[in-house]
Amino acid sequence: MIDFKVKYHEGTGNLKIDRPVKNDYYTVLICYTGSTSIVVGFHKFELSPNVITIIPPDVIFSISNVSNDLDLRQILFVKTFLQKMFLKEGIIDELLLLNANYPPLYKLNERFQIVADRFIAVKRELELQSAYHLDITRLILMEILYEYNRACEYCLLGFEKNMNRNYQLTYEFKRLVDQYFSKWKTIGQYASKLNISAKHLTEVVKEETGHTALQIIHERLLLESQYLLKHTTISVKECASSLGFETASYFSRFFKSHMTISPNDYRKKM
Repeated sequence: MIDFKVKYHEGTGNLKIDRPVKNDYYTVLICYTGSTSIVVGFHKFELSPNVITIIPPDVIFSISNVSNDLDLRQILFVKTFLQKMFLKEGIIDELLLLNANYPPLYKLNERFQIVADRFIAVKRELELQSAYHLDITRLILMEILYEYNRACEYCLLGFEKNMNRNYQLTYEFKRLVDQYFSKWKTIGQYASKLNISAKHLTEVVKEETGHTALQIIHERLLLESQYLLKHTTISVKECASSLGFETASYFSRFFKSHMTISPNDYRKKM
């Protein structure tokens, strides 16, 4: 468990590059320059300038393809930090309720500088620690969350108008993969649940994502296996079992074919 209520970082800071992690706190990010690829749950997106995103606690995520000019601002906080405010019941939960149907990032456009200034205000309060600095920090953080939700609603209004059947099908497939990746390993199992043919699912997913349906299943398995190998002490055999592989050797062959390194060597190297 973390030992802080709220923190501010500039740059990549606490972010672990090319390593799946799971935090027990919220991370709010805005991007000034550069770009990086982020996987949060079953969402994969690119963080770019003028964008805000929130990575919730207890969700596996990874960051890769970081550009040399990446410049980020981060605010880390636990929910209990905000709960000290005297607000109507449910407001904080509502602001932190992320829509699982969409990647959790939105363009701030003309509001970017306003939000960026609020990030700097948090930094200033935490550095100076003047009277009531935590109370003021809570107010500023609430303002940032309202700005995030406003950007969210604005973007989704336009997004939903343009959402087609293929996107919906691909989303449902990814959601099912996130739920059943340790049990279902074939495209046919997911296609059956979606009441379509495996061929049709393969074609739609490839068209929407540029990846095959099997690649997406394997990517989710690899993400989970990397997390288990790095952040737990379970054996490779136990890891294989939890991921639905019949034997440890089968899992090891699968892992090495994708990562070019064995599970044991990956654990030692990372």
